[in-house]
Order: sequence, then C-alpha cells, then structure tokens
Amino acid sequence: MNANRQFMVSILVCVACWPASLATGTDPDVADSKRKVDTSEADKRTFEEAHLTESDFDHWSFRPILRPQLPDVQSAAWVKSPIDRFIAAQLELVGIPPCGAAAKNIWLRRVKLDLLGLPPTPEEVAEFEDDHRPDADARVVDRWLSSPRFGERWAQHWLDLARFAETDGFEHDKVRENAWQYRDWVINALNSDMPYDEFIRLQIAGDYSPNAADRIATMFCLAGADMPDLNNQELRRHDRLNEITSTVGSALLGLQMQCAQCHDHKYDPISQADFFRLRAIFESAVPELTRDQAYNVFANPSAQSARFYFRGELNQPGPVVLAAFPRIAAGGDSGRRDCDLNRPRLSFAHWLFEPSNPLTARVVVNRIWLHHFGRGLFENPSDVGVVAGGPTHPELLDWLASELQRCRWSLKDLHRQIVLSATYRQASLRVEGDGTWGQRLDSDPNNKLYSRFPRHRLEGETIRDSMLSVAGLLDARMGGAGVMPPLPAELTSTLLKDQWKSSPDIADHMRRSIYIFARRNLRYPLFEVFDRPDAGASCPQRDRSTTAIQSLQMFNSELSLQCAEALRERWREDWAGTGNSQQDKTAILFRRVLNRSPTASEQRVLEEFLDGQSPGSDTAICIAMLNSSEFIYLD
Repeated sequence: MNANRQFMVSILVCVACWPASLATGTDPDVADSKRKVDTSEADKRTFEEAHLTESDFDHWSFRPILRPQLPDVQSAAWVKSPIDRFIAAQLELVGIPPCGAAAKNIWLRRVKLDLLGLPPTPEEVAEFEDDHRPDADARVVDRWLSSPRFGERWAQHWLDLARFAETDGFEHDKVRENAWQYRDWVINALNSDMPYDEFIRLQIAGDYSPNAADRIATMFCLAGADMPDLNNQELRRHDRLNEITSTVGSALLGLQMQCAQCHDHKYDPISQADFFRLRAIFESAVPELTRDQAYNVFANPSAQSARFYFRGELNQPGPVVLAAFPRIAAGGDSGRRDCDLNRPRLSFAHWLFEPSNPLTARVVVNRIWLHHFGRGLFENPSDVGVVAGGPTHPELLDWLASELQRCRWSLKDLHRQIVLSATYRQASLRVEGDGTWGQRLDSDPNNKLYSRFPRHRLEGETIRDSMLSVAGLLDARMGGAGVMPPLPAELTSTLLKDQWKSSPDIADHMRRSIYIFARRNLRYPLFEVFDRPDAGASCPQRDRSTTAIQSLQMFNSELSLQCAEALRERWREDWAGTGNSQQDKTAILFRRVLNRSPTASEQRVLEEFLDGQSPGSDTAICIAMLNSSEFIYLD
C-alpha cells in the first residue's frame, strides 16, 4: 500500500471509531510516581484506560516467539534449507508437489537483481553455467552479499519505510542540506551487515553513542515531512511528535499507533494513553522547534514530562504521562514501567530487542521475505493487528524470527538463507515436462502456498539502473549529495524557482537511482509512474500498478532513447568479434539484455525484421527489448 493510500485508510478507520472510554480516571503511572507535577487545569482532567485481558494476548502476533520443530516432509530430496520444510509441509497438506528449479541463468538473474538491483552480465552468466561445483550457488551469493552494490539496493527499501526525502515537503519544499548523509549511513550500515538491533538502536538513540558519526542515524526520527514556516511552532512540534510516534510504531513494531492519537484503537489493544506514553519517549528528541533548527540535532536527552491530549488536539491538554512501552508488547500493565525515564529513547531501543518482545523480529523478517518474494508471510507488513491478515505460514515466520535472533540479528545471514532455499529457486513459469503445473494453478491460484516462485515487477529504480547497466552507461560512484538529471520543462515549470537544477556533470546523470535527489513535491518521472511513494508517510509496501503511462514513459523518454542508442553501439561492438551472422547478432543482444539465448521463434522474428528494415532498426529493437515484460519483471 503506498503512502497516500495508507494514510487514507488510517483516516477512514479513525472516522469510524469513537473514544472507547470517557475522561473519568487517572493514569496510575503518574499517580504512583514521586515526580512533582505542577497543578493546573490540564492536570485536573483525567482519563480512563481499560486493562488488557488474556484474550488480548492470544492474538498470533502478541504470543511469544517459540522456535518450532522442523516438520518431516515426503519431498526431503527437494529440501535445501529449513525454510523448505515449512513450505513443503503446507504444499503436501493440499497434495501439491514442490515446483522444479528454474534454469541456472534465470536463478542467477533473479538473485543479482534481488541482492544488488542490477542484472548479471553475459560473462557472469556463462561463468556460472560452467561452474558445476556443489557450492557454486553459495559462492555467487556470498560474493554479491559482499558487494557495495548490496547496500545501494536494499537501502531504498528502508528509506521508503523511513519516509526519507531531501526536502521538507508542503508548499515551499525547502532543501535539507545534509539529509543525504542519512541515506549514505543506511547504505554503509547494510553493506557492513550491521546487526539489526544496532541498526535500529542508532536510529532511535544514536546521540547517546560516544561516536559522533552515529548522530547521523537519528535522522530517522525527523525524516518525515515538516513545515518549518508554520506560524504556530507549538503545533508544528505537536504534529511532528505524533508523526514520529506513528512511524516508530508501524515501522518497528507493526502497530498502527496513529489510530490511537485521538481515541483508543477500535480493534487493537492500544489505548490513547499507550500512544502518548510512547510519544513521551521522544519528547526530548524534538525540542522547541525554531525555523533554523538543524535537521540532525537533538535536544537534551534527559526525560521530559509529557501530556495526554484529549482527542489528540493541542488545545485540549490532559494530565502528565510518563514514557513507557506499549503494554501489549511489554507484558501488560506492569511492563510499562520498565522504561528508564532518564534515557527513554535508549531504553526503548534496547527493549525493542528483548526476547520478551515478540513483534520486532517478526516484523523485520516479514519485510525481508516480502522484498524477495514480492509478498510477505503476512499481508500488511506494518500491521500485525487484529483485523490485519494473519500469516500464511506461522511456524515458518517464527522459525525465521528465532533464527534472526540466534544469528545475532545478521540480516545478510537471513538473505543468504532465503535465496539459497529450494523455495526461492523454484521456477515462476511452467517447466517443460512438468505435468503438475495445472494442479498448482487450481489448488494454489494466488500462490499463497509458494507452489511456484511469485513473478513480480521490479521497482522503477531497479528498472532504470538495469537500463543503464546493460547499455554500459551506469556510473558506479558511491555517496554524496543527491544529483539531479535533466527533467522535461513541463515538470520543472511546476516547481518554485531553482528547485531542480540539472547537475552540470553529465556523469552524474548516469549514477544509480538511489543517488537521485529525493524531492517530496516532484519525483523523478520513471520512479513516479512505477509507484515510488511520495515520502509523505512511511511506506511498508509499494503498489505495483500496470498503466499505459508506464509504457509511454519507457518507449518515449529521453532516458530510454539514450540507453537504447548506447545499447545499440555496445551490441555492434560485441557482434564485430563474431562470425557476423544474423543468428549471432540476435543471440548477443538477448544474452546482454535478458541473460538468455533467444528461442527459435524469437530468432526468426528478429532476423526477418532486421533483413527488411533500415540500419536504424537496431535502435528500435533495443527499445523493444528494454520494454519487454521479461526485462522489467523478476522471473
């Protein structure tokens, strides 16, 4: 669900809800505290909070993570990983045998696009197809997990979740001069396989670290849209705190905390007091804002008292509440007093990874699975609540979560487990001689049981990087401020003056998509048509639309023509070293773009086209290849 759609769903849920209780009680945390609280009209107002019940904790996501036993399966010869046993067990329940493996070149293309966001070269495919060692697959995976391109690929998934952009948004959409440092920090952290617990701890409380560079990571908290010129700066601060709380709840815990800003959550065991106690953890992280506030500077990290706001409105302050973790993930009413009020964010960052908290591990392993298979083990990756879809493979989910904990939160180890599994290796299309393909389509029409690999479209960034790569144009420089490739005048005319200045260095225009300047009010055209979110809110999963505008952009844009012409010249150079037959010519292009040889039918069609056309037809063929379904989908 993209950011705008997710926001609208949240609004509709809130409109449908009504406060579950009226203001008739007092927060026991404050009543039990020895902290001195000023007596005021706000403090005299009270609220009531329902206690959690045993049934609240019985929901699948709130139960403890228990490492399940590996199931016995009949298709043991197919199994390459513990993952496969859980998948095979579900398939056997409905009588479907596992799918055969994809061809080596298809698997290689799948793995490199998944891990690095780039297609393999013809040389890499030939080398892999000739490598018959038992550990050939593992060697490739380890090499690509060690590549600096890995962080450039996987950082974008996290940046979507972190609602990252290099501007504020809203009317003036002012530039945040140092925002790109956070993007580079994420890339480097993923490349170094920083343990996930440390990765999150630094983004929540990096300013407690003795290493000054860790402060950059805390940009995660303030990465959302902002309106620095708002006349009411107190309202600005109030809105930012609410936004941070909502993002942290959904991105890290899978809890839709924003639904409890105004009233108790209608369905989930999250009270409005839960929301404001979690918000209190970040009170000191958002100082009294001024128009010249530095983007990555936090205030005094000591705990501050925070308030409950009736209906979530700034002009309706209630009593003081103390920083605490959400009760449903912290053992109930007693667990919420565990937060260290002197260092609430650091305390929260450590609590996220306590074995007693079942949410953090489940949420992140589902995100990784989602990006490898195009769908998660549970439906909404940022919602593990009561009305959200439950997991299709609950035991597999918990095995992966416990494995991540056992492997000291190494994300690369999790990637390795997934891409080396027989489940991931399955074909996405019918393999010749497979007599059970129709049975798979009948018994598992939506592929929820993973009876075959889920074919899915690539993101706009990967499509652009793949085009530049096969054309030989990709500039591999890493890091630094965002670059601005040229845009059509009809787009730049919609912006304020000088909001998009094309980079003078032509090489900058060919850099990886992760380094293109991320402006909230104007997305790069290719990214926009292929469903890049607008960074207005945390985006757990992009839409995958199919529209005519995508085809028009791919066929007619200046980028497509530039890549097609460069690919044509590269194709001619490759062909010059062969016997110069038409058969050689078409085969070279297919291996360069699609990592395979053409079929007899494809060979015949292209040869007939080349024989009957002018020399310029080479460019037309290159554009057609870059627009092929096979090029923009992961098979």
